[in-house]
Amino acid sequence: MYEDFGTIVNRGFYSWARNLNICIPFVLNFLFNIIISIMLFIAIGFLIFEANAGGLTDSTTPSETEVLSMLWTGLTHNIILSSAIILGFILFGGFVQSFFTAGAIGMARKATETGDTVLPDMIVSGSKNAFRLFLIYLLIGLLMLAGIVFVVPGALMLGDLSVLIYNPQVASVQGAGLLAFGIILWAGYMLFLNIALSFSQYALVIDELEPLEALSAGFRFFKENKLDVLFIWFITLGLSSIDMFINNQFGTKSLLISGLTLLLSMIVIQPLIAVIYTRLYSSRKGKKIYNPVDLLSCPEKC
Repeated sequence: MYEDFGTIVNRGFYSWARNLNICIPFVLNFLFNIIISIMLFIAIGFLIFEANAGGLTDSTTPSETEVLSMLWTGLTHNIILSSAIILGFILFGGFVQSFFTAGAIGMARKATETGDTVLPDMIVSGSKNAFRLFLIYLLIGLLMLAGIVFVVPGALMLGDLSVLIYNPQVASVQGAGLLAFGIILWAGYMLFLNIALSFSQYALVIDELEPLEALSAGFRFFKENKLDVLFIWFITLGLSSIDMFINNQFGTKSLLISGLTLLLSMIVIQPLIAVIYTRLYSSRKGKKIYNPVDLLSCPEKC
């Protein structure tokens, strides 16, 4: 069923309001990432303690320089193990996020199709799509990393980058300008990928595609619906910017406001955007879509 953009936003908001439980995957993702961060902190702390155990005889409080030296020693004492631990936690965190994101999209899909969704929908969708969605995130990350080619010419012309950092007056003006231009191009390239492939994860979950197929489908969806995708991207950016503005202005002075802005993002903004994205994709792909009017008129028809 095709819907215009205004109808999609309006009915998407109604679907979110009717299914506030769609926020659960985002809340759980946040809590699990806190646990993962704590575990990583403990693991790194153990490495630092083990590497500096022989030098912890002085009972005086170490200076800032000594603390930094201990951190560096702990990380470089066994660089392979340190790198493996950090990379392992990053990948595990990414997989956890993939599970809950896939679960949230699955719940949004069910709410869009039938009007209601329940927590088991998250578990089913997350279990089915987590690994493939994780691969999509890796592929998009590699595509973004490939943009480093924009920086290479300026870096080669500049030569030693430490000259630019420690003695910018001596650095080549032409090389520094080319490097800055390359960085701007890289940022623009990443922004383009972020927008053009933003529906790839929805294509993967809703159409149950493989990662490469989902990337292709997401980019094709962007090309066929540029204005709609840009509109929804600006809505996402606007809501996120308002939340960040409130947090930056008042959250630094009040822990309560900081916590409320965090809850606003997890409970309102993220699930609402997921529902609107899902409804837009389903509408443009001719999928089954729930119309709130049908439920309202059902008692009379029955």
